[in-house]
Amino acid sequence: MIRARSQDRDRLPKRGARTGSTVDSLWEELGILGDVQELAIRKLLAGELSRTMKRRKWSKAELARKLDTSRPQLDRLLDPTSRGGITIGTLTRAARVVGKRVDVRLLPA
Repeated sequence: MIRARSQDRDRLPKRGARTGSTVDSLWEELGILGDVQELAIRKLLAGELSRTMKRRKWSKAELARKLDTSRPQLDRLLDPTSRGGITIGTLTRAARVVGKRVDVRLLPA
């Protein structure tokens, strides 16, 4: 176990004290906040679609038909690291299929 020397202990934050800033502010400082938020949304959507497919025992082809999209587009939706664009229409249909709705808001930066 490593212990702080007594002169260093005074500079350490008190237990339970909040220090520093948020992870979002770090990502913003690094210039990747938008990319991180987009990846989080893609992961959320991919997870919801995958769970719905399993729960309802749907094949990818069946889900693609329900989304009124192609199988390759569905594969892009199911892969959160895909850089392919997702239209608002596709996002809205995907939400409807998994029993959700889309709520888009513009918030102050």
